[in-house]
Amino acid sequence: MTAADRLVSVVIPTYFRNDRLPGAIESVADQDHPTETIVVDDSGEGHAASVAEAHDVTYVELETNLGSNPARSVGADRASGTYVQFLDDDDRLLPGKLARQVALLERTGAGVAYCGMTYETGTTILPDPAVRGDVLHRALEFDVSPCLTTTMLVSTEALDGVLPFPDRPGGDDLGFMIDLAREYDFEFVDDSLVRRGVVEGSRGKSDGLVRGRKEIVREYDDLYRAAPPSVRANALANTYRLEGRMELRETEWSKETIKAFALACYHAPSVRTAVPLGASLFGRPGMDAIQRVYSLIG
Repeated sequence: MTAADRLVSVVIPTYFRNDRLPGAIESVADQDHPTETIVVDDSGEGHAASVAEAHDVTYVELETNLGSNPARSVGADRASGTYVQFLDDDDRLLPGKLARQVALLERTGAGVAYCGMTYETGTTILPDPAVRGDVLHRALEFDVSPCLTTTMLVSTEALDGVLPFPDRPGGDDLGFMIDLAREYDFEFVDDSLVRRGVVEGSRGKSDGLVRGRKEIVREYDDLYRAAPPSVRANALANTYRLEGRMELRETEWSKETIKAFALACYHAPSVRTAVPLGASLFGRPGMDAIQRVYSLIG
């Protein structure tokens, strides 16, 4: 069997998004590579059945709402492909994604291939050339963007070693990447091959992203202890920088924002953390100004 013939199983967990789900399914059908599509309905009430019936997919209805990671595990158990693609129901695969990543994995022998992505708002993020091969420390630092569940294609062999996925609200992608990076090399296609959905979330969801990172640091304490001290420090700094940015989405200025950026600077003092701390003193206008400067200097 050649690389062009190897089946890719695409697992799409969905939760009350029948408006978005058809686009995700159709983006798989548009791929120029053999695929099977498995839709895992995590609504607990068969909400996506009508969408599944209108498409050529395997439909798995869960009896109760389990969460995104357990739903992915159920779909992975049904997969028969050599490679597995997890696709969020609000994301889209762009043409050529699967064929290019399969070819890359076949050529390099890596366990994971990821790619760049473009948000619906138009912003594109491409891979950092340094994030390839052994990426464990970068994964522990939460510094592998745009590597995330939807941009990755994973070999079934690698996936078998990390299933079933634990339910980690706010940390699903992070734990998944750390577990894979412990054993397998990562490679990337230097192109944007995913359109990333932008769905407005609640403050609770924002808090969950920060809480999920803090829980990852506790859960993987053994790996952080084995790594250079800078790895844990950078993980905490990146977590507090995220917390500061999330705070500014909710308010123009707050003490909590300044505290978060101060903690980031405390854990990993550098220009990267000091500049946002200074800007945070002026609230959202200060951070917006810094972002404009960053965009001008590339």
